[in-house]
Amino acid sequence: MKVKMGKVPRVLVPALVIVLLVNAMPVYAQAPPVAPPAHAAEYLLGPLDVLDITVFGEADLTRTVTVRPDGKISFPLIGEMLVTGLTASQVAEKLTVSLKVFLKNPRVTVTVSQARPDAVRLFVYLVGQVKIPGAYEFRTGWTVMEAIAQAGGLTPKAALRKAVLIRRAASQTQPLDLERIVLQGDQSANVSLQPGDVILVPEFLNRVLVWGAVRSPGPYDLNEGARVLDALLAAGGPDVKAAVESVGIIRQTADGKRVVAATVNLTRILKHADESQNVLLQHADIVYVPVSNKVTWQDILSYISGFSLIRALFGF
Repeated sequence: MKVKMGKVPRVLVPALVIVLLVNAMPVYAQAPPVAPPAHAAEYLLGPLDVLDITVFGEADLTRTVTVRPDGKISFPLIGEMLVTGLTASQVAEKLTVSLKVFLKNPRVTVTVSQARPDAVRLFVYLVGQVKIPGAYEFRTGWTVMEAIAQAGGLTPKAALRKAVLIRRAASQTQPLDLERIVLQGDQSANVSLQPGDVILVPEFLNRVLVWGAVRSPGPYDLNEGARVLDALLAAGGPDVKAAVESVGIIRQTADGKRVVAATVNLTRILKHADESQNVLLQHADIVYVPVSNKVTWQDILSYISGFSLIRALFGF
């Protein structure tokens, strides 16, 4: 079951907005207590569930515990244990394994004596560049890609290498390299989910300005991994006056200055398949096609530094 949410803001969500958004997302919702579920064997535990734990022959260890809001229980000898998303029998198995360090052949049973309210459902959240962002009811065993598939898949603008998994139960944030999963088939990156997890897929921003002797100069939003030739094709290609042997890639440095990061010879790319000339672009690059091989790059840099369009496009 899906509960629809609004989309996050364009590009990378500001850190403060992410924090507010994530903290506002409930792992569960609260209502009056109810009886144990009819299908207890398949019931996934969550916050507010009350468990009867019996360790046969060990009266001191037999007790009733309530699953805390962070999805954990506390148990003697063992300490804290995360149980949210598990069945009662799975919790019994985990307790049995842990108690073997202290007891000989421990026998443990776990039953749900009081289930959380019917309104309490466990969720994972998909935010950003998925086709249907929102809250999705957690399913045991879910992986990142299974949740993304439930949300309709990724959009064409998804930044595959910049996704993030926010695990609130453990107060952890870890990077997700979706490119390894989607393009390379590396399932080690396809991690299992827990209730309350948030998958944030930002928009890949790769806006470049193509200027000078091209058919349609202007800003272009390109795909991840775009190169000089991609930008020029987006702008309709060089016009008849273009000095194709002297295309400049102008890039801003860390100290805010713009420099000619590379000079590209299109002839070597098109006629000689010299891919070393097909430079990988970065966000806010300017691809400038001059009308003369005798161009003075210093003059062009001086001209561009006062170009109000740059600030409007890139914010600096």
